[in-house]
Amino acid sequence: MQLFIELGQIFIYSFALAVFMPVFWVVLFLVFMQYRRLAANEEKLFGRVINPIGRQMLAALGYGIIGGFIASAILVLLGLSLEQIGLYFIWPVALLLLLINPRYLCFSYAGGIVAVTVLIVRHIIAPLFPGLGDTVVVEALLNIHIPALLVLIGLLHLVEALLIYIDGTRGSSPVYLKMDSGEVVGAFSLQRFWPIPLVALLVSLVFQTDIMGVTMPEWWPVLQSALEPGPGQSLQYMAVPVAAGLGYADMALTSKPEARTKYTARQLAVYSVILLVVAIGSEFYGWLVLPGVIFAPVGHELLILYGKKKERSEKLLYRSPESGVKLMMVLPGTIAFDAGLQEDDLITEINGVAVNSSSELMDKIEESYFMVLIRGWRRGQQFSAVMRKRAQQPGDEKELFRRSLMKHSAYALPHRSAELGLIPVPDHDSKVYFEIKKSNPFAFIRRFAGRVKTMVGINRAG
Repeated sequence: MQLFIELGQIFIYSFALAVFMPVFWVVLFLVFMQYRRLAANEEKLFGRVINPIGRQMLAALGYGIIGGFIASAILVLLGLSLEQIGLYFIWPVALLLLLINPRYLCFSYAGGIVAVTVLIVRHIIAPLFPGLGDTVVVEALLNIHIPALLVLIGLLHLVEALLIYIDGTRGSSPVYLKMDSGEVVGAFSLQRFWPIPLVALLVSLVFQTDIMGVTMPEWWPVLQSALEPGPGQSLQYMAVPVAAGLGYADMALTSKPEARTKYTARQLAVYSVILLVVAIGSEFYGWLVLPGVIFAPVGHELLILYGKKKERSEKLLYRSPESGVKLMMVLPGTIAFDAGLQEDDLITEINGVAVNSSSELMDKIEESYFMVLIRGWRRGQQFSAVMRKRAQQPGDEKELFRRSLMKHSAYALPHRSAELGLIPVPDHDSKVYFEIKKSNPFAFIRRFAGRVKTMVGINRAG
């Protein structure tokens, strides 16, 4: 019992230091910048911020601390040390992958590349060129413990799956997308970012007379260090605070945001558990190392590709109906919300006049002076609602919308509807939309080569 008390004190103290470290606040600032960018996009498209930054940050900080605590406890339990995973190699590879495509900024891809490099150096290059083993770079590569690296990849993705499951829907933002067919449809952009405080371990060789701290049981660590103690030496582990960041980005086209995030979280959790089992098993059965190294990046990529194919192969959920206007979202605290309107409501009439497009809907609402009678259907049942248009001053109801139109003429329709709290499904020919461009993985090479060619041409001309 005394052992667990002492370990708990060390762990909690180190974890508290991780929260107050400057590097953690740097990650927190980067998370803030991401949420500010999303808020700016919402304001540009709809004329208002749908997901307040402060609320987003508080949730991200709280859940990030919970996820970091769980990950840190498992890291310490397994005895995973920082030098075993080769962070000095992973980060440069991750940055290079970022240049190719932002979605490749993931430990599964960068770690997989580093692990393959270690296997090639260890089993092919080093035996052919024994002298290379004395170089700093090759020696550092040979010291990387692949099972530990795979455990870290699996653990971070497992924590990410947990955070997606409990917090992935928060901040879902409606967007209008132009499909390859030219039709504009509605979707929900799902983007979450979490700052993660962590407690990691550093291992060093010390003489047995210099050992201080807590004596661990014989079964610990589960993942043995690559360092071999010499005569009279022992391994000493030190808990150190570090920080990381996790992110999630997805698009809900054919399913609700809640269903999409739950599906993604379950699939990612299965991937993580399989990788963790293979990684820990490879510590005891060496032949599992190669399957684990292959599964880390390939399994993650197949998971993403299958999820995208599944999402796009089903029926679009937010397509403009043949008659009426379907609501994607009703913003809380607005006129439409107070009137009792809900998402998925199908509005068919405004003041007794049929409406079949978002523009007709807003035009008919604007034509009303004070009271708007809305009729439609809600999950198979007819409903009606009375909505009073409110302005800052009595008798100024119409002027409220005209000012918005004059100020934001390029985005007239979304800005008008968002003032009322309505986010309707877009018309199939809407002029306001986002368009997803297919990225070329080697485009950055061409851009870089073009810049080099330009610089060479300038130097020659000079």
